[in-house]
This record gives sequence, C-alpha cells and structure tokens, in this order.
Amino acid sequence: MFAIDFGARSIKVAKLRKTSEGYELDNYGVKLSPPDSIINGEILNPIAVAEVLTEIVRDSGLRDNRAIIAITGQKVIIREIVLPLMEDKELLAGVMWEAPKYVPYDLDESIIDAAKVEEFEEKEGNKMMRVLLVATPKNVIDPYMEALKKSRIIPKIVEEISFANIRAFDHYLSDKEEKDEEGSIINIILSIGASSTILTLVEKKNLKFTRNILMGGNDITKAMAKSLNITFEEAEKLKRDTEMALGPETEEEKKNESGKIILKILNQMAKEVRKSLSYYKTQSQKVKYNKLILSGGCAKIKNIDKFLSEQLEIPLIIGDPLEEIKIDERVFDLEKIKIFKESLATVIGLAKRER
Repeated sequence: MFAIDFGARSIKVAKLRKTSEGYELDNYGVKLSPPDSIINGEILNPIAVAEVLTEIVRDSGLRDNRAIIAITGQKVIIREIVLPLMEDKELLAGVMWEAPKYVPYDLDESIIDAAKVEEFEEKEGNKMMRVLLVATPKNVIDPYMEALKKSRIIPKIVEEISFANIRAFDHYLSDKEEKDEEGSIINIILSIGASSTILTLVEKKNLKFTRNILMGGNDITKAMAKSLNITFEEAEKLKRDTEMALGPETEEEKKNESGKIILKILNQMAKEVRKSLSYYKTQSQKVKYNKLILSGGCAKIKNIDKFLSEQLEIPLIIGDPLEEIKIDERVFDLEKIKIFKESLATVIGLAKRER
C-alpha cells in the first residue's frame, strides 16, 4: 500500500509489495518538512506541506494516488473501553453511546471510530468485549485532507500512528498469550520524533496504551543552538555526532557542553516515560515490561540506547523496520536507506497494512 508519514522533521512516503515471502520495497522518498509547518502532529501550513509532498511523489516516481496516512497528537483520543458483546454492525452505535464519557469534544465536530479487541466472559456469566475507541476533532484532520487534495492524492485510510508502529515492529512482538508470575507481558515502542515522543504499550500485538509526550529531538537541537550560539542545522549535526557520557559526571563530560544538554533533555523525557509506565501499572492488572523498541530520528543519537535502558531499567533494542523487508540493491542505494531507517518505522508500518 502507498503510505505517507507527515513528520515535523521530514515527510516520508513508501510503497510495499506483498510477496509470498513477506514484503518487498516498491518505492520510497524522504524530504525535509517546511519549517514550522507540522508540529505535534498538526499540519499548520497545508499549502507548503502539499508542495513538498508533490515533489517527493514526483521525484520518487510513485504513480499511486490513493494513500494511507497516520495522525497523532494530544487531541487524538485512544481509550480501551468495555461494552456488552454485540454484533459488529451495532458496534459503532454502542461506542457513540459511551463516547461522551471519554471524548472531551463536541461529537458532531469529531471523527470517531472503534475496533473490537477481544471478547470475554465476566464471573457472573455476562458476555463482554474490549473495544478500542479512537476520536479526534475534525479540525485536526481537515489540514491533512487539504494537503492531500492539493497534491492530487486521495486518502484511502486514516490511522493513528501507534497502530502503524506496532505493525512496523511486529517481527519483534509475539501474538501468543504471554504471562508469568508477575502478570501480562507488555512490550514498549518508544518513537522519539522531532516535535514529540510517542509511547506505545503492546500486548500480543494489540495496542493497550499510548501517550504523546510533547518533547522531541527539536527540543535538544534548539537548546544546543541557543547555548552554543550556532545555527539549528549545525546543532542538528552536532547532536548526532555527540557521544554521551553515562553514569556519574566526569571531568570530560563537564567540558562536553552539547552532551550535557542532550542528557538534560533525555532525563526529562525518561522521567515522563517512567510516569506513564507507572500509571499504566496502577490502572491495569499485574504487568511485566518485557523490552523497549526504540525508533524515530533520535534513535541515531550515540549511546541513547544504553542511557534509556539504564534509566528505565528495561532491556532496549533499536528497532529496524526494514529488517524483514526485501530491498532490491539493483534498484535502491542500501547505504542511503540505512541513513533513514530509524525514521521510516511509521511509513513502513502504514504501508504494511493490507486493506
């Protein structure tokens, strides 16, 4: 499927082809987003975004005009709710009846969808089901639609970004029932983007919890640019080249001003992640956090995996969304793709959706 990821730092497109062995990359493209045009999942300048998107599609040679896109942001509500078991055709009506409890917007000015997660039976014998409710105001979606229309692209599916990230890393996840003495096994996907960080908790490849943390790579870059009196782009390069010292502060680290800035902001980010993980544990039955899959552009920062693993006390891997995607090296520059791979998770996850 042809997919588009509208990121604050860059806009990515990709198309995968389903084969008997899995997926093969059909085409992809990446370009920097227009400055300040996409922030925290909201498109603020759809005309500028459409111009860049048109360039990517033209330059990459993509011919498809029907695309799946992802949305995110603090205005996107995702809640797992429990309802009496009902037929699929009755599901949305049942959800709309319950929606006012969870959606803090005018329902007439919102887009609401739902999907059944699982059926279960209460001790009293009542047949129930767990349902994921997704809602967002129409004014969040409208700029996406405007950008697509100006690019002559028809929106086929609009999906919340956490679902795409789960699909991107399904080769690291298990769909089997996993439990131990401490409770359900939960895997974590942490996508650190330019303007925000998306925390996704997954059980058996099912979304259990997600949070959008308004902190990302641009916060590090801006702080470095201001402190060191350099340009944003100079700070962006320095951020990726800086080796972070771990553990107690050393004399060498004291001299490394850029490393101190990175550590300060990543400490704040880790604190927010810990708060969310603690909150989920208090709201749910016993859980055990199994592993953390790190993605997003900031996954390229040197030693970030060691730092976050130590801070969160959870085993961590840097996710590779292309690990099981066949790529024809006669067509694509593999070294170039490797440069972008940490940032391609969402667009690859979208493109893996089959309908």
